[in-house]
Amino acid sequence: MKRTHQKRRSSWIDVTFSIAIIALTVSAIYLFSLSNKNEAATLSEKKQTATPTPVVIDTIDSHYPGIKIITETSNDVHSPFAIQYPQSLHRAFNDDISLYIKNAKQNYLTKMDENKKHGSKLKGELNISFKTLSHHSGNYSFVLVNSRATSNTIRTTEIRSFRLNPETGEGLSIADVFERNPKHLETLSSLVREALYNDPKLADSLLPEEVQLHTEPIWENFNNFAITDESITFYFDEYELTDGVAGPVIAAIPYSNVNSLLSDNFKLAVEDKDENPPNADSDNNGTEGNSTTPPSKETESTTDQGVDNNELTEELDSGIKQVALTFDDGPDPKVTMQILETLNKYDAKATFFMLGSRVEYYPEIAKSVQEAGHELGNHTWNHPDLTKAGMEKIRNEIDKTSSMIENVTGQQATAFRPPYGAVNETVRSQSNLPIILWDVDTLDWKHRDSNKLLTNVKSMTKNGSIILMHDIHQSTADGLDSVLTYLQSEGYTFVKVSELQ
Repeated sequence: MKRTHQKRRSSWIDVTFSIAIIALTVSAIYLFSLSNKNEAATLSEKKQTATPTPVVIDTIDSHYPGIKIITETSNDVHSPFAIQYPQSLHRAFNDDISLYIKNAKQNYLTKMDENKKHGSKLKGELNISFKTLSHHSGNYSFVLVNSRATSNTIRTTEIRSFRLNPETGEGLSIADVFERNPKHLETLSSLVREALYNDPKLADSLLPEEVQLHTEPIWENFNNFAITDESITFYFDEYELTDGVAGPVIAAIPYSNVNSLLSDNFKLAVEDKDENPPNADSDNNGTEGNSTTPPSKETESTTDQGVDNNELTEELDSGIKQVALTFDDGPDPKVTMQILETLNKYDAKATFFMLGSRVEYYPEIAKSVQEAGHELGNHTWNHPDLTKAGMEKIRNEIDKTSSMIENVTGQQATAFRPPYGAVNETVRSQSNLPIILWDVDTLDWKHRDSNKLLTNVKSMTKNGSIILMHDIHQSTADGLDSVLTYLQSEGYTFVKVSELQ
């Protein structure tokens, strides 16, 4: 009896032990499988982290002796960028430029990484471009325009200038230019303030206390400047003097107003100039001179329209009122596409004056413009003031852009709009394309306000008008619908510039 009881107990223990062994085996298999999956995921993540989107770096010679152009581009899906900056033969200058570029790029990428960690899938954009300005003293001024977008609503633009004597490698401060004379500094301070308050574009946005603070006669207040034989131009940050609506603030002082205050090697023997081309320094789009795209505000001359505006204002024999909508400085992956949707809603055709550098960067957007039936115009490759360039530079800016437009879209550019409206006989002689400017400037680059877009259109548009807008500003895309509603209600039809009668 006792043996039977022990036998049963032994069998129960065997069964329990077997079950335990099986359970442990299954658990071990599961944990091993889970471990392998986690390891695979970790390896995959490491692999992705270890192979980021490559940055393409190119170096080419510029038209300025001793200066090369460095281009860095990344087509990263989340954080793309296009950056151009100068490089000289002098280490100190190169270090200053490189430090600025490194910090700007790192700030952008850090912000985009933060957005990504918070679940944002929005695509950012960083464009840093520059223009090179020369002076009779032998000094160069390099004006870098940094345009950054890290969300649909956050876009910032800043302008930074660097100066260099390419022969000696020495930099140039504003104190060097004005003899380090405190009296001359006080006069400069007054001239800059006067220029700011007399600028109608800033009338509604200047903050007097900030203007007073940042234009005090202190040398450091004026060290963000560029110098040419026509003017000395000072740059202030987006929120430094204004409420930010006007973007970065630019104050250009004519050279004749300060010539007597300058150090001897900066003085001009003859103060009066026979010819004063439009001042390129009024623009901060970021696509000038030796640069890529982008970006951002534009003040263009209307003194030479390239078309007979008296002719355009005459009523058409047919009684139909026409207006040509034009968009500069694109294409842009978001703004241009929204504008195309709005134009399609009104069955409106327009003319897009494209920068070759942006067509190269956003070929699919340029193709979308062509496929929608709009007219393609040439706005140069890098947006320089062509009246200050040599014939080879002018030809290259125009021809390279025309070739890029045709290669990408299969359609030739049919019109040309020189940056800033700056045109002379030399510029005209380098292209057979008709030169088309405008008679209605919406000032969309200045206000960045969708409501003010319509205000300017209402006040200036007439039959045959050519309306200037930019397909790089979100406010322009947002305000276009109300503009087209108004123009349509006034009986206007929307045509390409080549179709204006």
